[in-house]
Amino acid sequence: MYPSQFEHVPVDSVDDAVAALQEYEDAELLAGGQSLVPLQKTRFASPDYLVDITGIEELQYVDDAGDAVEVGALASHTQIQRAQPVKDHVYLFSECIGQIADWPVRNQGTFGGTVAEADPSGDYLPVLQILDPEITLVGPDGERTVPFEEFYLGMFTVDMEEGELITRARLPKLTPSSDAAGIGSTYKKHAERSGDYALASVAAIVEVDDAGDVTDARLSVGGVGPLTRPEEAESLVEGTDLDDDVLAEAAAAVREAVLPDEEGPEGDYKEAMAGEFTERALETAYERATESI
Repeated sequence: MYPSQFEHVPVDSVDDAVAALQEYEDAELLAGGQSLVPLQKTRFASPDYLVDITGIEELQYVDDAGDAVEVGALASHTQIQRAQPVKDHVYLFSECIGQIADWPVRNQGTFGGTVAEADPSGDYLPVLQILDPEITLVGPDGERTVPFEEFYLGMFTVDMEEGELITRARLPKLTPSSDAAGIGSTYKKHAERSGDYALASVAAIVEVDDAGDVTDARLSVGGVGPLTRPEEAESLVEGTDLDDDVLAEAAAAVREAVLPDEEGPEGDYKEAMAGEFTERALETAYERATESI
C-alpha cells in the first residue's frame, strides 16, 4: 500500500523545524523514517505535512561531555553504536543497538525518532529506563530538559508537547558509586529471529563491593507488556554474592512483576523468558562488575 498524499517540508535548523510545526497543522516530523514510513504505508498515519529534519546537521553527533555521553537526536543507531564514548562508558547501549533489526534500519534510524516512538518491544527503552538520561526538547516556549523517568509516560506515550522536538540526551557514564568497587552492565534479548522485536529483553546494571557482594542493582524488562522495573528483584540481589539460589529468586520475582499482553501459553512463555533472561543478564553484569576487583 502507498502512503496518502502529503507535502514535504524540508528544514535545516531547529528553529525552522519549530516554526514549521507551528505553521502547518497535521504535521509529523520525519527523521530516519523507520517507524513513521511503515505507518504511512499501512495508513495508520496519514499526516498532511512531513517536516523533514534530516538536514539539521547540529543534531547529528555523539560527544563525550565529561560525566555523560551526549547524543544528538539525529544520531543514527550505527553512529551511536560505534562512538568510542559509548563503547567506553555506556557499553550496554552499544550492546543493545547491535540487536536492533538489521544494518539498513540501524544506519537509517535515529535516536530521537526511536525515543519519541516509545515502543516497549524496542531495544532502547529497557536500557534508557535504568540509565535515566536527561532528555532535552525544544518547542514554541523554548528549551526544557526532563529525566527519562518523567519523559516516558507509558507504552507509545512520552511527555512531548505540541510543536516540540527532541534535540539531545545526556547518558550518564557508568562509574562505580563511592561505596562500590566495580560496576558491570549488559542487555539481553530473546526474539524469534535475529533482529526481530523482543519477546523478552532485560537490561541490567550491577555494582559490587570489594568482597564481591552486590551493593546496587538496576533491572528493566521490555517486550513483556508494559516496560517493567522489577524493584523486588533488585532488592533480592542486593547484599548477596549472586549465587544460584538468589538468581532463581530474582527470576521468580520478575515473572511475578511482568504483565504480558497475551493470555494463555504465549503469556506464560513470555513470563518464563523474562525470568530466564533476568538470570542471564544478572550473571553477565555481575561477571563484568567483578572483573576489576
